[in-house]
Amino acid sequence: MEALFWTSTLVIIYTFIGYGLVITALACFKKKKPLIALSEEDLPEVTLLVAAYNEADIIAKKVENCMELDYPANKLNLLFVTDGSDDGTPELIKEHPQVQVMHQPARLGKIAAVNRAMPYVTTPIVIFTD
Repeated sequence: MEALFWTSTLVIIYTFIGYGLVITALACFKKKKPLIALSEEDLPEVTLLVAAYNEADIIAKKVENCMELDYPANKLNLLFVTDGSDDGTPELIKEHPQVQVMHQPARLGKIAAVNRAMPYVTTPIVIFTD
């Protein structure tokens, strides 16, 4: 019975502490690959798709945050989709000419809004965010 107690105790200790120590030790021995610096020409063109509903209080900060991303501006397309917003969100987004806005007065939900926007995406990579 005492052996079962100590075995169980060691399993629990290993689960909470030992596993992390083993993984950390193994990571120290692994060779680190150098990061490859890509030039602006090597980066793909991407679309950042934002679905928003009645977010007038924070949408200006979201647009500014998207435009401040560390990605070439000529390779980053910003597409905001509003579906049923009645608080002026689409109008606030339209104040930024570099952002494409798709608005529909009827509220059909986030997935419907994203599905409505996808046919207009022309880039090979789409990044979805809220």
